[in-house]
Amino acid sequence: MASRNKEQFHGGRSQHKPVPPALRFMRFMFATMGPLFPGLMGRWACHLWFRTRRFPESAAGKRIARSARHETLLVDNIPIAIYIWGKGPVVLFIHGWSGRGSQVAAFVEPLTAAGFQVIAVDAPGHGETPGNSTNILECAAVLQAVSARFGPVHAALTHSFGGMVAAYAMNHGMSVKRVVCVSAPARVEFLIAGFAQTLAIPAAVIASMQQRIDRRFSGSLRERLSTVHNVQRLDVPALVIHDEDDVSVSWQQGREIADAWPGARFMKTSGLGHGRILRDGQVVKAAVEFIAG
Repeated sequence: MASRNKEQFHGGRSQHKPVPPALRFMRFMFATMGPLFPGLMGRWACHLWFRTRRFPESAAGKRIARSARHETLLVDNIPIAIYIWGKGPVVLFIHGWSGRGSQVAAFVEPLTAAGFQVIAVDAPGHGETPGNSTNILECAAVLQAVSARFGPVHAALTHSFGGMVAAYAMNHGMSVKRVVCVSAPARVEFLIAGFAQTLAIPAAVIASMQQRIDRRFSGSLRERLSTVHNVQRLDVPALVIHDEDDVSVSWQQGREIADAWPGARFMKTSGLGHGRILRDGQVVKAAVEFIAG
């Protein structure tokens, strides 16, 4: 989700990166208009909360996407872009917010060489799947549909927000035998706090935003969507990996997930941040070995 000069709202932000003009404008508007019109600005904040962004695809991502078998699966009238490599037990990759399926690039060759079929999706509003907004429930429905179409799923490999989505889907019926959870947030409250800090949103505006979200989804989502809530009853082996230099999602979030997940192992890396962790050789090796059991 985070890389040089790329902005994302669902989490923290590096203090050393230049602030884009659009972000400076939004901060100004929330800081000046938020205290005066919390309801109106809460509506805008709610729109921004669900909005997705597409960043340029990496060269490695483009190469691996070209080598895939491409399919489309219609889920709730949304044509979901699907990428498939290899044959064998299915390893399903779930990307993070503003990510894309081709971020699995570094894992494809090691996993297919080990006898697995790798399947990645572009979530609604991401990559080649149309749209400009989504939410956890919509993304979880996509995973459940992909699992029903291509399963059984041997393992889920997740990054960032994708870990939260997978945890919800698994707690609501999706069957997976093993999980590698990379750089995931533990709680919705953490995401909301990072969102508010990034955009300098006053507390009254955040309260209005949360009320709108709760009305839209018929009740508070903060507990039932949090990763720690959804993993605590899962009887599935998990490897939780997080980097201590992650400025988008702090490593303590990963530690909290591992502590809540019965039987999970925690692996902490250093110097990889939030994005490079998906390209690190030791992380790939550990993930493939864990998936292979």
